[in-house]
Amino acid sequence: MGHVTRYSKSENPYLSEERENHFARVPENRTAVDNILRVNHGNQMRLGLMADQKANIMITVASIVFSVTVANLDNEVMKYPLLTFAIGSFFALLFAIFAIIPNTDYPKVKGSGDIDRKSPLFNPLFFGHFAHLDIDEYKDDYATILHTDDSIYDSMAGDIYGQGKVLALTKYKYLKWSYTCFLWGMSCAILVFITQQII
Repeated sequence: MGHVTRYSKSENPYLSEERENHFARVPENRTAVDNILRVNHGNQMRLGLMADQKANIMITVASIVFSVTVANLDNEVMKYPLLTFAIGSFFALLFAIFAIIPNTDYPKVKGSGDIDRKSPLFNPLFFGHFAHLDIDEYKDDYATILHTDDSIYDSMAGDIYGQGKVLALTKYKYLKWSYTCFLWGMSCAILVFITQQII
């Protein structure tokens, strides 16, 4: 979830041959570029906060429902509807917790646990990556990123991309599953209750 950028079009070691410079064609000193990156990055941050808030709501609701349903399973009339709702609430709670578990994975050198600083996924702006560097390496990477405008744009775009992947493939995916499980659990509990009454 993070990368960096650059100040001028001079040679920058951060954008080596292993890293294609996608932003070399972007003109320098364009306020519009800075604004769109700032707005896009801000939108990703807000979506992340919204996902966490929705997950926290579901954790609270599912926990209460699960506790109440399990506590009343001795009711012979409502036993199976409550059990059905309890199962749905349990999985809703589980997926909501998965949605807010932080992702701190980092690119590793093959065959070891060391961070791969040459990987295109390496982002010295993301705490999950720079936490595995010593302070001098971190400062050196940061200074290199700030060297030119296109390396800064590259880092910001990488950060936005990383955040978007976490949102789409982790947070909102598990959040969708959580709400779906709760909805199905509630719907199935109602159907079970109606079926009991008819039979």
